Amino acid sequence: MTDDPYIYAGSSVLKNRLGLTDRAALDAAERQLIRTRAVDGVPTGDFDLAHLQAIHRHLFQDVYDWAGEIRTVEISKGGHLFIFRQFIASGMADIHRRLVVGGFFSGLSLEDFAAKAGSILGDVNYVHPFREGNGRTQLHYLKQLCGRAGHPLDLRYIDGVKWIEASRRAHNAEYSPMAATIRAALSDSRDRAAKGD
Repeated sequence: MTDDPYIYAGSSVLKNRLGLTDRAALDAAERQLIRTRAVDGVPTGDFDLAHLQAIHRHLFQDVYDWAGEIRTVEISKGGHLFIFRQFIASGMADIHRRLVVGGFFSGLSLEDFAAKAGSILGDVNYVHPFREGNGRTQLHYLKQLCGRAGHPLDLRYIDGVKWIEASRRAHNAEYSPMAATIRAALSDSRDRAAKGD
């Protein structure tokens, strides 16, 4: 991405409000600042694009000037191109429509909820509205969706390795790994809550 306006010239480091030009230092600072912002409380919303933007803006406001703004470049990961930027709004509108029609999956069993949420999160990942920080934003979006549907989720129980693999496979509309990852995390969250942990 030699013409990427988001990175410092001659590097792969994203331009940031901290002035950091070392990738490892930026990653460490970003993790800490996002953790702090998450503790402050993440904005709620209607599970549309504006909601996703509000979450991203809140989490990344200390790191990037463009926090909460839709990306202006095409991006890919592992050879998979995410949705073209001109379709981000319509892609999220379709996801929001499906959530509304499905009653935000309220009242579903854990198994059925995880299956529905898996396809939604797989598609949110494909839309990938931001230049960076999509996965962390999606996790908070998922947590809020789970809460609204009556299935509280503790993000500590999301298996990071499985989540990344599930996101990759959802890129090809294979949603069962994402559903399984969500289902396992919900079960762990419920079991730990029952034990008072």
